[in-house]
Amino acid sequence: MKLKFKPSRQMVIILVVAAAAVAWGLLAGRSPETSEPGTLDEPARQACADFAAGRDAADSKGPRLSLADNVMASARRTDNSRIADSASALGRKANDSDREWDEAADGLAAACADAGWSAG
Repeated sequence: MKLKFKPSRQMVIILVVAAAAVAWGLLAGRSPETSEPGTLDEPARQACADFAAGRDAADSKGPRLSLADNVMASARRTDNSRIADSASALGRKANDSDREWDEAADGLAAACADAGWSAG
C-alpha cells in the first residue's frame, strides 16, 4: 500500500512560516552569556563602571530600577551586544525577586569581565 501525499500550496506556506517562527524563537531565546564577549568600547566601559559603582547599594526595587536606568543609558550606545543584552536583562529583572535580580546582575558582571573591564 502506497500513500500519496500532495501538500497544497497553503500547507507549504504554513509549514515554511512555522519553521521560520521556530528558528527565530530559538535564536531570540539565546542567553546573553552564550554570545561573544565583544569589545569594551567607551559606552560599554561606562555601563560597567556605573553598574559596579551602584550594585552594592541596589538592595531594593527602587535603587535597582534607578541603577538599571543609569546602566542602560550607557549600554544603549555600545556596539557590545552581550553587555547591551545583559544590561537590558538587568532592567527587566530590577522589579523581580532577589534571586532573579542577582542572576541578571551576575550576568552583566560576567559580560563586563569577559569584555576586559575591571574596577580600578
